[in-house]
Amino acid sequence: MDGIPGYDPVNLQPWCVEVIASMTVLATVAVGLRMFSRYLKSQKLWWDDYLIIFSLLWNYLVVGFIFAMYACGMGIHADKVPMDNIVLMAKFLLVAEILYVYNLVWTKLSLLLMYYRIFHIPFFKKMAYGLGGLIVAWVICITFLFIFICVPVQKLWYQDLPGHCINQVGTWIANAASTIFTDLAILFLPIPQVWKLNLGKPEKIAITLAFSLGFFVVFTSAYRFSVLFSYSNSDPTYTLAPTVGWTAIEISAGIVSACLPCMRPAMQALFRLLGLDIKMNTVFHRSRGTGQASNLVSKQTIGGTTQNDEGVNTMKKSSAGAFHRLKDEGSRTSSDSQSGGFEGRLRPDQNNRYVVNTVSTGKGDGDSLSGDEIPLHSIRVHTDFKHTSGPRS
Repeated sequence: MDGIPGYDPVNLQPWCVEVIASMTVLATVAVGLRMFSRYLKSQKLWWDDYLIIFSLLWNYLVVGFIFAMYACGMGIHADKVPMDNIVLMAKFLLVAEILYVYNLVWTKLSLLLMYYRIFHIPFFKKMAYGLGGLIVAWVICITFLFIFICVPVQKLWYQDLPGHCINQVGTWIANAASTIFTDLAILFLPIPQVWKLNLGKPEKIAITLAFSLGFFVVFTSAYRFSVLFSYSNSDPTYTLAPTVGWTAIEISAGIVSACLPCMRPAMQALFRLLGLDIKMNTVFHRSRGTGQASNLVSKQTIGGTTQNDEGVNTMKKSSAGAFHRLKDEGSRTSSDSQSGGFEGRLRPDQNNRYVVNTVSTGKGDGDSLSGDEIPLHSIRVHTDFKHTSGPRS
């Protein structure tokens, strides 16, 4: 950080304020653009949207405790800070650590719910459930680890008390390593499903890159991991500032990364407002179908047969990868969903229809997937057709 204008190696408080405030504003703007995209597409909010909003509000709570630590002298060398302030800062730090890990969990679960909403494949859903369960178990363990890092707990800020403590930096490193692992697992989770689609390689690469936008948060987590080693018990108020600053960056970067795939409609609207006519989904969009399958299908309904000008009366879809609107072998039927089954309660309303050969998007259809997230316009999937001919009644 040496050489940065305004950087004071003796006082890190201005740097902390600038970094934390700017990243918090960036996360707020990202969530706002995500909600604006929902509004532009006339879409109802779903659980992943509610959870990312909750994560942002939780982030404000974490930032509040960070500024409380700032008021106690965080960022200033310990020899210039009263002992009472150092003790109070240690107490605030314990609470901020616990709030921080839960903030990460809300963002991770929001991403998993977004995947759940987009993909509708039994194996994928099981993987999402398993990863979500692992994240919940991890945060419970980390919570107890942070609370009882010292026994008794008061020994964390009154080191002369009898008792024992485990290495505080070691717990931070273990938490950072597990955070990076779960981040990578979440980011890689949808990639195999994307490459099973019946798409050309350029489209697959483009969608993969769109799902990989969250790798920035992995970078911030990794850099924060390296900053942890700069902490020293001999100068806790000063050496804690870089770690806390990068903690705030990591939290906000996670929220931004979770919102990036959902911000395309809002960004298009902003570009048009600036007079820039940019087609953000050109790589993804296929204006014309490929092969006989795309020419056969004209309409589909649930609970009835399908017929078009070519005489197709019945169809069956293959078990190849499909997106959310496609019915899979392990899912409940429409009647089950309407009768209050688990899938019906958890998944957004599909308006009693599904698309066999495309994942189409249209404004105002009420489906929470339409016109949303990774541009999945007119992506064809594998479909088997059964052509029957005979006299019409």
